Amino acid sequence: MATVLCRLPNHVGDCCMCLPALRLLQASGYTPALVGKRWAEDLVAGMGWRFDPIEGHVSDDLNRIRYLVKNAGAAKGLVFPNSFASALLFKIGRVATAGLKTDCRFFLLDKAIPEPGTMHEVERFFYVAHEAIKAWGGTPAFDKVPSRLGLLSLKRHEAAAKNIFEALGLPENFALLAPVARGKHKGKVKSWSHFNDLVAPLREAGIEPLVFPSVREEELCRAACPDARILPPTSLGNFAAIARRARVVVANDSGVSHIAAAVGAPQITLVGVTDPTRTSPWNPDAVVLGSENGWPSVDEVLAAMHKILRA
Repeated sequence: MATVLCRLPNHVGDCCMCLPALRLLQASGYTPALVGKRWAEDLVAGMGWRFDPIEGHVSDDLNRIRYLVKNAGAAKGLVFPNSFASALLFKIGRVATAGLKTDCRFFLLDKAIPEPGTMHEVERFFYVAHEAIKAWGGTPAFDKVPSRLGLLSLKRHEAAAKNIFEALGLPENFALLAPVARGKHKGKVKSWSHFNDLVAPLREAGIEPLVFPSVREEELCRAACPDARILPPTSLGNFAAIARRARVVVANDSGVSHIAAAVGAPQITLVGVTDPTRTSPWNPDAVVLGSENGWPSVDEVLAAMHKILRA
């Protein structure tokens, strides 16, 4: 199988959403070799693909790319980000690269793929891989995007999740809350402001509300959902295994929403400013409440949450 050097996106949710594209490459006779932010390695470790980090130091990153071309047989490349820099790194690293001809970078790409129409980000990433395979003279193994992202966990992540719960004395009946979505979308806050209103109803139903923040989000989570149990941060691979065990995951349109979708957890995703037709969780069972023009009410979220718990 030919090895394809794949530059992963720079955000957790996008990494999850490009999984069907990577699975298409593998099914079509290409072996993905991944490069991206260091945190992504733990998240996708269960997929079995080689991973090498991009650290943001140009000379080191370039040496790593050239090493992979020489020693891993990665003569072909695929860039999922739209950035000029991602294509430039592969070009200087002597990788024959395919990618969307965005950001005026068409001259850096050996296979410049035309921009598609408006579609979900999962479909967009899949389209890039599908068209690259055809441009390389291959035949895509399938033409339709799978209905699920299909993230696999390592046994060590499943064991770590079990050990975390035992060490901290956490109950098996729990809800995973993700009250923070950092940054803004078109100048608007991306977080629903009523997560703390879910805590008491969950406990009344015998479900313990838990929050596993990232390292930089601990204080933000305490402020947004002070009555929930705020736990120490853990790795993304461990977090994905924990999400798989949850009775329900309630999150903003954020990386947590896409991790929940990737492992097939029962989930509710809350939107208020982002476009769910582009970034909703890719999971046929996911519940999405709200729209880009307004957040859902507390009563709407509680009703959806209790329906999932009853099921």
